[in-house]
Amino acid sequence: MRRILCPVDFSPGSDRAMRVGVRLANEHDAELVLFHAWQIPATTGDYAFGTGVVADLGEVAQEMLDQEVRRATELGAKKVTAKLVSGPAWSMIVEELQAGSIDLVVMGTEGRTGLRRFLLGSVAENVVRHAPCPVLTIRPEGELAPFRKVLVPVDFSAGSRYAMEVAAEMIARDGTAITLLHIVEIPVAYRGRSTLPGAVEALDQRGAEILDGWAAALREKVTVPVRTEWHIGSPGTEVLAVLDADRSYDLVVTGSHGRTGFRRVLIGSVAEKIVRYASCPVLVARQRETAESS
Repeated sequence: MRRILCPVDFSPGSDRAMRVGVRLANEHDAELVLFHAWQIPATTGDYAFGTGVVADLGEVAQEMLDQEVRRATELGAKKVTAKLVSGPAWSMIVEELQAGSIDLVVMGTEGRTGLRRFLLGSVAENVVRHAPCPVLTIRPEGELAPFRKVLVPVDFSAGSRYAMEVAAEMIARDGTAITLLHIVEIPVAYRGRSTLPGAVEALDQRGAEILDGWAAALREKVTVPVRTEWHIGSPGTEVLAVLDADRSYDLVVTGSHGRTGFRRVLIGSVAEKIVRYASCPVLVARQRETAESS
């Protein structure tokens, strides 16, 4: 982890994200890049801003971004830079990420609009969908301490294996546990059939063996305890239920696409549901595609 991008819009939500970004950058000896995209407000009729006003707005945006750099330095950032661009926020962020030099994005889920939940088309949601690298979303409430207890939903896909590896890097050295959670989803059409219990039992046995193997591999990389859980149900719903039952989890690390092979997070997908409704920060671990894998 060499460069961490933290989009800022000068709201309390982005300030919370910046605090986490400062901590992670220092922990990994990485550069923290504060990124702000400013845009001329939409106009109606024939009215438009003159060039002088546009220039003034750009200067104000630069001054505010410079203040954020000083703020990050006061919070303890050892390596901090800033970049100011003009254009729609989410698309400018994704364009910056596609350049390939950013390893992680840390951003708030509540910006200047003050919305408590994502809306389709929001900046954070669009970045999660289209970013080519991992994105860590920070909720507008809760603690900002180091991640000590991490939940990793796994479906035995390459995406969830990468999520497990990222979790090993993100958990604090004095962490309490990483939990690997596997969920068997039974199609609605087959529920209630008399032959199903035997099939589920077979899945239990085979899945438990694979899950134990993943846990063993993870234990070789971390010093914290590694636990496993096995549930039956809807993946997104079960993950949220685990978080509701145990509020001590302070991070979820999930892959961006699983065994379906989709290259982008889709509305209604497990990852997107977790990001929208989880009570703690969520890291969507998307691995950059190389020329060979794309």
